[in-house]
Formats: sequence, structure tokens, C-alpha cells
Amino acid sequence: MIATGSRFAAALLAAASLAPAALAQSLRIGLTEDVDTLDPVQGRTLGGRQVFAALCDKLFDIDQDVNIVGRLATSHETSADGLTVTLRLRGGVVFHDGTKFDAAAVKANLERALTIPESARKGDIRAVDKVEAVDASTVRIALKEPFAPLLAQLADRPGMMGSPRAAAATDAKTFGGQPVCSGPFRFVERVVQDRIVLERFPDYWNKGAIGFDRVTYLPMPDATVRLNNLFSGQLDLIEQVATADLARVRADQRFKISSITGLSHFHLLFNVGNGAAADNPFGKNPKLRQAIEAAIDRDVINRVVFGGEFVPGNQPVPPNSRYYAKSHPVPKRDLARAKALLAESGQPSPTLSMIVINGPVFLQVGQVIQSMLGEAGIKVTMQPMEANTGTAQVTAGNFQLFSTFWSGRADPDGNIFPYLGCAGSQNLGKYCRKEVDDQLNAAGRDSAPEKRAEYYAKAADLYLADLPTVFLYHATWFYAHRAGLEGFKPIPDGLMRVEGVKLK
Repeated sequence: MIATGSRFAAALLAAASLAPAALAQSLRIGLTEDVDTLDPVQGRTLGGRQVFAALCDKLFDIDQDVNIVGRLATSHETSADGLTVTLRLRGGVVFHDGTKFDAAAVKANLERALTIPESARKGDIRAVDKVEAVDASTVRIALKEPFAPLLAQLADRPGMMGSPRAAAATDAKTFGGQPVCSGPFRFVERVVQDRIVLERFPDYWNKGAIGFDRVTYLPMPDATVRLNNLFSGQLDLIEQVATADLARVRADQRFKISSITGLSHFHLLFNVGNGAAADNPFGKNPKLRQAIEAAIDRDVINRVVFGGEFVPGNQPVPPNSRYYAKSHPVPKRDLARAKALLAESGQPSPTLSMIVINGPVFLQVGQVIQSMLGEAGIKVTMQPMEANTGTAQVTAGNFQLFSTFWSGRADPDGNIFPYLGCAGSQNLGKYCRKEVDDQLNAAGRDSAPEKRAEYYAKAADLYLADLPTVFLYHATWFYAHRAGLEGFKPIPDGLMRVEGVKLK
């Protein structure tokens, strides 16, 4: 990898001296994790979403202020009863295989997301009943009920458009390894755990905003390794700089830090209903899960691991959100209550296995939690795993507790329903309570923020008692990049957009 990066750097210098007007050869980006699949319909990882930002254009996007803006859809209209959403599409767009992007392509993509067995998007667009191609540039989406989060969902993976011809010509697994989308860059190769290479798509509708011939993504779970590769010239841009390294980067004039408050949440996910492994005391008894929350000091985690840069939280949205249930503030640590709950449950010294993503920050958080729970009398065994391996084990139900994170969505439904809705795409612990679903779906039907907040508060009354997921904190996204990298704008969803980015 280092040698390859050196060749890239040499070629870049040569190109700059011989042809100053030429595009830089490659933008090299360091990721925190490898991708699971390159099919937006199946994907579950942040690594995949980072690559999709260059590979797969979307119907909508969000800006730095979390406003929804048009991309492949240039405008939209919702009927008075909220049951029909009409999209007007951008003309002159083609997929990487030359297939024309039109209303029929949107219909095929949304129907695929709703129907294929491998889809992880069904819960995201669960209110969609029927999709109609009115004409080549007009799509009409009929909803089973009003669904306020729809446009925000179409600003993420459900709205990413793949070639219908390519998807129809192969099975889901193959398409995920050889994706054909409509973004500014097209797929070249993937070497698992090493690199993903994309090349500039010459027929992209906004090709004037693209400043590179290639984008190479290099998964490096260790924050120190990512940073050292940036300092040595092997990378141009990295995500999730460790807070302990911020001062070091800021002191070096060759580099810059870009940051923004994120939409993400980090949490502990319990297996309460996913197969035989759910048949354990913590999976069956909410008092034991309550004991874990009582034993955790979120402020200490924030100070020790993140230098106080993150926001402690106990819900899927941060405390400053209008959708945060203020009747349930972030609890302080209460070790006596934790021990009392263990005693009440008849499990004064229980044991618990926790899968942890095998990266320094996740391991450090895991160790702090392990120590805190140990003081309460809970013995925790950590199982470090590479992100995709861990996700596969959790998806299969082979876990008791999973320490993980969600990078965040523009609408609160996209941060709450995936984990707490019965059909949530990230509800890998299989928590399902009809009363919670009823409140979440009611919030989705209502477009008035104050009414939605009421429904989410009622849902919080229930899931914060059940605690299938213990939410811990919300991140600030920190990126480091070469000082000569211009036009990079961090967005609250944490995704690195390459459009408009140039190397000076």
C-alpha cells in the first residue's frame, strides 16, 4: 500500500510539472472501515456509504444545515392528503453502463429496495405502496399513509440509483461486488481490506465539478495509522481523526482540520430476540439492561476517550434536538442502583459477552465500559472483531451485546426507527414492541414537528424502560486533509462528498 501511494505521489508531481491544467491523478481517502457491499440496497456500513458518496448519485441530498436539496430529482410536490409525492427528474443523466436515467429507472430502483430478499431498505421506505413512471421525467410515489421522512430517506441509500439493466442481469451478491450507478465516479476494483478504486465517469451530468481522475479508498481502522499515512503523503483526506490527535494536526501547517456536529449515535445493542443467543439473562430481563445503563458514566467516557469533544446522550437523537424526549434526561451514573437492580433480578454477578469493533477508539470505549460494569458486579468479556465480521456475526444472531454506531440521518425517523422499529434495518437484536411501532409510525405520518415530538416522547417512555439499546453519545465529525485540498465541506451525516473538491 505504501509503495503504491509513493507511485501515486510521484505521478502526481510529474503531472503537475508537465501539464499544470491536467486533473490530479488520484484523491486518496482513508476510511475507518472496509465496506460490506457496494449495493446501496443491501449496505449497512458507514464504509459503504462513504464510497457511495462518489459512486452512486441520489434523488436528493442534504447540505451543511441539513436542508434537503435536489440531485437527480430537481423538484417535488406532495399532495394535500400527503399520500402522493411527485418527483421531477433531471434530464441528460446516464448510468455508468450507458443506460438512461429516467422515471422507469427510479421505479425499478425503489421496487427493488422494497422487494428483494436481501434489501436492508424496506423499513426505510416502508410507507411506499406503489411507484409509477408518469412520463420519462416524472415519478409518482403512492404512499400507504403520509410519511414525513420520505424525502430524507431518498437523500440517503434508498434514493441512490443503480442501473436497472445491470441489476436485472445479475443476482444481488454479484451486483454488490460489481456495482453500476450514476455518480461522478465508476467502479474499477475492490481488494477486500485493502482498497476500492473508482475512476472519473466522463458522462457525468455535473462533470465540471469533478477535480480528479480517480478516487482510491483505503480502509484503515486504526486512527493513528490513518493519520501517519496522511502525514507521510500516502493519503490526502482521512475521516474520524482521534480527538487526542487534533492538536498535532492543527500544529502542522501542511494540513487542516474540518469538523461539524454530526447526526450519529454510538450505542450498545442487546440481542433480545435474534435466535438462540438471545436466551441469556440480559436478553430476557430489562432490569439487567437497566443495571448496565445505571453503571455507565457517559461523562467519563466523553472526557477520557474523546477529550470532552462529543455529546453524551441516551436517545437516538441528541439532547439539543427538538425531538429529544426531555422527560428522560441523560442519566448520571448510579452504581448503588445498578447493584440493586442486579439483586432484584436474582443475578448479582452476571457475565456478558460484548462484540467490539477492532479499532483503538472502540476498544478504549469498550475497556472503559468493561471496567465500569465490573465495579457493579457484571463481568464483561470483550470480543474484538473487524467491522464487517462483527456485523455478520450480529446479523446472524451470534451475539449477546454489540458496541457499535450509526452515522445518522437528516430526519429523526432515520435515527430512531432503524434500531427500535420492528422492521428496522439495523434492529439486529430483533426488539419488537407494537406500542413503540405505533408511536414511531404515527410520528412518520405527521408533518408537524411539535406533534412528531409528542409521538417520539411517548415511544421513548417505552423503549427507555425496555432498553434494547443503550445510547451513549453523539459524535463530532473530525476530518484531516492536505492544506491544498480545496472545496471539501463536512456534512452532518458524516459522508465525504468529492464533488467540488480540488487539489491546489
